[in-house]
Amino acid sequence: MLVVSQALIPNQDGVTLHPDLVLWQQQLATRKQYWFQVADRTPAEWYATLLGLDVTALLASQFEALPAEVRQCWSVTPYHAQLTRDSIRVYPQGLFPWSREDAAWLCATLNPLLAEEGMALLHADVALLLSCRDPLDARPLSFAAISGKMLPNRHHEGADGGRLNRLMAEIQMMLHQQQPASRQQSGSVAVSGIWLSNPTAWPQVVAEKQVAVATRNPCLSALVEGRNARLVISEAERLSELVKVGAELPKQILLTGEGYALLLKKSLLPTFGKPSWCPRRVRGEAELISMLSGCIT
Repeated sequence: MLVVSQALIPNQDGVTLHPDLVLWQQQLATRKQYWFQVADRTPAEWYATLLGLDVTALLASQFEALPAEVRQCWSVTPYHAQLTRDSIRVYPQGLFPWSREDAAWLCATLNPLLAEEGMALLHADVALLLSCRDPLDARPLSFAAISGKMLPNRHHEGADGGRLNRLMAEIQMMLHQQQPASRQQSGSVAVSGIWLSNPTAWPQVVAEKQVAVATRNPCLSALVEGRNARLVISEAERLSELVKVGAELPKQILLTGEGYALLLKKSLLPTFGKPSWCPRRVRGEAELISMLSGCIT
């Protein structure tokens, strides 16, 4: 199975295919379509959802032992942003390079500030986790909802939404003044900030589930093995690194984005006419997750 995040982008008719999928458009157009309304998810979030797990708890389980005082953990996504006249546009996650050296630098740079808040930034290879001594009541959007879009100019939901917003703004200002030398030397885009999402209570028992996945997403690659993978999860921008143009595509393909998921299956009957990428006969998310979870476990 192939899962592609941010494969659907907005247009005047609702949604259409991401430009980076044009190389496979002819193959995709022959498939039978099943539309679903779903929450926006990053590749790591899709992986956890398909296994019935919490993505932050799964990430936290990668660490041998978190400090005993930790009561909450958050997923952390670093990002690059560009300032426009009256807003901030977030660089697409699929185009943002990230390395273990970057992750280690970010932890060392931000932890003196975070320690004042009873927090610590940790990394497992390239993946980042924020641990908190005192839980925050805040519910930010998934990074998938802002990747390639404008940074929200409002407080997050929850009683501590304003506090979380101020913390991330303070981190933005700090990173504006200093950057890792490795990124400057390589010419990579700057690290403008971090996005916190998916808070989960800690400690907790995390089920020992794992499925091999082929991916180029930095966070997901730190959670899974890629050997003998029958499941591919990718952003649209990185798909060409995983799937050869002209090669036979998996039997099931899930294209997601803009609050929709399009499940494509091989059809015994030929498809005629120009393909339509407009949602129709849209079903619920629970039905999709139930259907796909049985296919990968």
